[in-house]
Amino acid sequence: MIARRHSASFAYPRRVGAVRSATRVDHRSLMLLAGLLALLAFAAVLYLSQASKVAELRFRLGAAEQEAEGLWVLNLSLREEIARSQRLDTIEERVAHLGMVSATVDGPYLVCVLPHRGEPGVSAAPAEAPAKSAPAGLWGRLLSRFALAGKPASGELAAVAGRR
Repeated sequence: MIARRHSASFAYPRRVGAVRSATRVDHRSLMLLAGLLALLAFAAVLYLSQASKVAELRFRLGAAEQEAEGLWVLNLSLREEIARSQRLDTIEERVAHLGMVSATVDGPYLVCVLPHRGEPGVSAAPAEAPAKSAPAGLWGRLLSRFALAGKPASGELAAVAGRR
């Protein structure tokens, strides 16, 4: 028996201190396990990337909902303000504050035509020389400028001479 053991060791020498290597079956199992682990890691990375995108979209949706709610509240408050400003007593208070008065139906009216901003202030009619009988001073010049030397007939509007 001893001879057989020695003869086998001479035919197939053993390395002293070497670790026994895996067989083919063990090698295949190891590769299968490594492939499964790599596939599992790839699936985990895909899941995490999709989960982060979903979380980002959820955050954006929440922010958009809050903005829409804020705009809805602002719209409601503006509608209430419009309704308050259109009440008759509010309008009467504003008229009194601005110093506006009621116009009579048959009274004289003064209509002023102002040129548009882009147009020069030159009138189409040639300017007339001021009459000697017109009163001097600022009011006299304004009255003569607006052709109010004579009182208009009742029911007619006094219009400013010039282009419209």
